[in-house]
Amino acid sequence: MNKWLLIQKNYGQLGNRLHTHANALAWCVENKVNLINLSFRKYSHLFCNDKNQTAEMFFSHKSRFEKLIRSKTFLKSVETIIIRNRYIKQFKRLRVIEKEDDNFISEKELNQYFEIKKNSKIVIIKSWDLQFSDALKKHQNKVRNILLPNKNHREVADRRIKQLREKFDCVVGIHARRGDYKNFLEGIHYHSWSKYKNWIVETKKTIEKNLQLKVGFLLCSDESPPVNLFNTPYIVTYNDTETITDIHALSLCDYNIGPPSSFGTWVSFHGKVPRLIVYTKTKITSMNQFIINEIC
Repeated sequence: MNKWLLIQKNYGQLGNRLHTHANALAWCVENKVNLINLSFRKYSHLFCNDKNQTAEMFFSHKSRFEKLIRSKTFLKSVETIIIRNRYIKQFKRLRVIEKEDDNFISEKELNQYFEIKKNSKIVIIKSWDLQFSDALKKHQNKVRNILLPNKNHREVADRRIKQLREKFDCVVGIHARRGDYKNFLEGIHYHSWSKYKNWIVETKKTIEKNLQLKVGFLLCSDESPPVNLFNTPYIVTYNDTETITDIHALSLCDYNIGPPSSFGTWVSFHGKVPRLIVYTKTKITSMNQFIINEIC
C-alpha cells in the first residue's frame, strides 16, 4: 500500500521552503513515497503546475483518493488537524517527527520511520531543515525540473538576462539581502550599499584580469538601491520585481555573489552557478572563491 510523507512547518520565506521541499522531493523519488508539503502550498502557483501535478505534491504511486487529496478544502482540514495535533494519536500507523528550528532531520532518521515493509504508513514532519544530500545529489535534475518557475516568470527573467548578454560577455548576479537581515543575528550579514558596490568593483577587476571578459551585473535586492551609487552602465537593477523572478534570473547568471542565505544556495543549486558567499571582511581577488552548491 502507498506510503505518504506529509510536511507542515511554516518556517521562513521562499528560500527556506525550497530547501525543505527539494530535499523532501528527492527523498520521496528515491524511496517511492507520496509527498504532500502543506507548507509549500502558498508558493505552488509560482512553479510549473499542471492539472496532473502541482508543485507541493509528488505522487510516486497513484492513489484512488487523489481527487480528494487535491481538494483545497481537504488540504486545509488536514493542515488544521496537524497544527492543532488533534486526532493524530488515534491513528496507529501514523508517526510524527518534530524538531526545533535549529535541529535537522537526516535521511537515516527518516528511513527508520518507514521500515514497516508492506503496511501502509504516514509520516508527518513538523520541521523545516531536512538534509537528504544523498537523495538530492542522485535526483537533482528531477528536482530542478519539478521546481522550475512557471512560464510567465521564466520569460521575464529570460528577457532580462538576454538583454544583459547582448552587452556583456559575462553576467554576475548580486543578491543584496538587507530588509530582515538588519536584525537577524544582530545584523552580522547586513551590509551597506557601499560594501556591495566595492564587491562589484572587485569582481569586475578579477574577471577582467583572469578571464578577459566584459562583465555586467544584475543587482537584485529586497530594498531599492541608491541610484547615485549604482548609476553605471555595467550594473542593472529592476524595481518592483517579484522574488521568484529574481531567483530565476540570478540562476541564469554566470556567477553569483551574496550573503549566507537559503535563497542564494538555491540559486547556485538550481542554475549550477558558481557562488561566492560574502562576509564583512570578504575581499574578492580570485575566481577560485566561486563554488557551485551541489545541494541546497
